[in-house]
Amino acid sequence: MSSKPFSTSYIVQDPRPVRPIGEIPPAFADLNKSVKDLFTKNYHIGFGKIDVRTVTANGVEIRGIGQQDIGGDAPRAFGSLEHKYVQRDYGLTLVEKWSTDNNVTLEASVEDKFLAGAKVTFLASLSAQTGKRNAGLKFAYRRPFLHLTTDVDLDFAGPIVRSSAVSSYNGVRFGGNIVFDSAKSAITRYNLALGLGASRYTLHAGTTHFRDFEMGVYNRVDQNLEVGFQSNFSTTGGNTLLGIGAKYDLDNTASVKAKVDTVGQVGLSYTQELRKGIKLTLSSLINGQNLSAGGHRYGFGLEVDV
Repeated sequence: MSSKPFSTSYIVQDPRPVRPIGEIPPAFADLNKSVKDLFTKNYHIGFGKIDVRTVTANGVEIRGIGQQDIGGDAPRAFGSLEHKYVQRDYGLTLVEKWSTDNNVTLEASVEDKFLAGAKVTFLASLSAQTGKRNAGLKFAYRRPFLHLTTDVDLDFAGPIVRSSAVSSYNGVRFGGNIVFDSAKSAITRYNLALGLGASRYTLHAGTTHFRDFEMGVYNRVDQNLEVGFQSNFSTTGGNTLLGIGAKYDLDNTASVKAKVDTVGQVGLSYTQELRKGIKLTLSSLINGQNLSAGGHRYGFGLEVDV
């Protein structure tokens, strides 16, 4: 008579509740990004721009930008060429950029190697026309509920330090930003901001020196429609600026945007995907207070991703 080994298994459940992983808040500069994008993104006002991107066989990303002012007394042309190489095994990113102003910029960053969630970036630039050299260091630390940044401009006259911190919990975000000029031994700028909401809606309020104030409201009404409101005013005087903007996706390949403010400026933008990887954007800014006087501005943008 054969016998088989007898085995038992037990499943033990941990009675303790699983703590959800909190969101990583955005950087301070991006706290009101949804509203800012509605009012600025794809508005090529007063210039034409061509942006071409491609990736080589060995993974080097190449980007070329050409821009030409439209109208004006002294229209200016500008161009830049950028190379970007990412070595993911070492968390290393190298970026080299050259512009028609004869400025050369080199950027090297390492992410998640020295410390989880940390990114360290070194920047150096050289102007061939003036011989001026600049260098800087950037540090960012992102973890659930916390986002810290520090940028140091290594100026020989005295480093300028820009630091920010954002904390979030249950959809509430609070952040601050300061600029310290070591040459003057003084804080030259500080900002505070408070945000509420999630991906479908956000409410933002911020202040600079408790003199200038801004507010933004964003709402994704449905899958196709986004609307936003922004306001800026100062206790030192000047007009209060109010604006409302919207974006509507006509289909998967086309969208329209519109914005209007209390100064009477009306902005319109239309984006069409001509084919996969090619997008054309037509923009205009109309002086609504005096339609017959002229002064209206327009522009276009062409994005090519091959």
